[in-house]
Amino acid sequence: MNDDFLSAKPLCFVLMPFGTKGDLNSTVEFDDVYEQLVKPAVEAAGMACLRADEEQLGGFIHTAMFERLMVCDYAVADLTQANANVYYELGIRHAVRPWSTVLISAKGFRLPFDLAPDRVLRYGLDDAGRPDRPVADRGGLTGRLRIAKARQQPDSPLFEHFTGLGSPKVDPGDLRAFQDRVRVSEAVRRQLDEAREIARPGDEQAIRRGIAQVQRVRTAMADLGAYDDGVLIDLLLAYRDFRRWQEMIDLVDDLPAHLARSATVREQRAIARNRLQPGSVHAETELRALGAEYGNSSETLGILGRVYKDRWAAALGTPQARAYLRLAIDTYVAGFELDFDPYPGVNAVHLLWISDRDGVRLRELLPAVEFAAKARILRGGAGYWDYATMIELAIYAGALSDAVDWLEKALGTSPSTMEKETTHTTITRLRAYCAGDDECWDALLDGLSPSPNPAEDEG
Repeated sequence: MNDDFLSAKPLCFVLMPFGTKGDLNSTVEFDDVYEQLVKPAVEAAGMACLRADEEQLGGFIHTAMFERLMVCDYAVADLTQANANVYYELGIRHAVRPWSTVLISAKGFRLPFDLAPDRVLRYGLDDAGRPDRPVADRGGLTGRLRIAKARQQPDSPLFEHFTGLGSPKVDPGDLRAFQDRVRVSEAVRRQLDEAREIARPGDEQAIRRGIAQVQRVRTAMADLGAYDDGVLIDLLLAYRDFRRWQEMIDLVDDLPAHLARSATVREQRAIARNRLQPGSVHAETELRALGAEYGNSSETLGILGRVYKDRWAAALGTPQARAYLRLAIDTYVAGFELDFDPYPGVNAVHLLWISDRDGVRLRELLPAVEFAAKARILRGGAGYWDYATMIELAIYAGALSDAVDWLEKALGTSPSTMEKETTHTTITRLRAYCAGDDECWDALLDGLSPSPNPAEDEG
């Protein structure tokens, strides 16, 4: 997407999930649906394609999303799997735009309520959840978008039933400013993506170049308030990918106030603080305040559990160690029990396995975490941490060869240096507690060996 393309053509906002979504019976590869069907169909209709991004930002609904829903001339909403973000966005779109919103859904998926089925364009999927006839289906979508351009008849139920309603008017100057922000934001995203692609694992010079690219992007972004919230969070996550903890903290200090107060950003700042100073009191204070203000989540408690685990590791051999260990376990278990997220669950299992391998609590928790982890993989969309969880669980079961098999799948997700480093540290600790197949242990540790990052400050 080049700047001329963005500025010369009407914008079409695409509301759909990311990645793989589904259940134990079926999945949808939404990124493939977007790339093979939606994006080419939108471009064939003479429009520029923008995709909603709040799902990738931890569910953070940012100002730019509302702006795009109101200002973009056209929109495509994929109703498959009844994604909560998509339906929320569609409701807003229907409230502010009388026409130019096209609804699509995969065949065989039952809509949760009546949305005038004749208006929903159905597309086909194969057994893997990918478009089974993308050429024909994108032709149908292109046709719907062209009709929307030509007819300008209400497709919003609200405006159909209340004909006296008027849609919000957008000042031409505001529209131009919006288009400029979109163009600049998309350029920044491309540069951050390029930085991640440059930094090949194990290539010291490539990692340095990737870090330098991120720093150039940050230097060029003098006025952070001029950028979309989503782009600012992407910059924050780029620093995290390169383990630039102090830069993360400095960036949060410079963010617009509404963004710096968000749960997503505060969790990331706590991670950075704890990596700079393991067991950080500041990180603990941040996370406890976050839980008190917004309510605890598995993510918040998982990060807090890591703070206590680091304190336990630092206190080994002292009277305080057992108290920190118990606090870490209890915090991780509480996070797992909130929504059966395997991440805090496997961390609790790890600490119980080390400290009380024959205990009742471990026997009760281990199968629950294993079930949750496998179910998450079977639902589709498994990422690095899902496979890393299975590596650990296989070790706890004494099945080292299975752990190596899970490692291959984990490495297939192209994990970041931070992800590999975290798992490498865990596996190293586990090896100290186990005798066994040295060949498998070596394969695990060699595969997870973090690539060096000489540009990182150790302070």
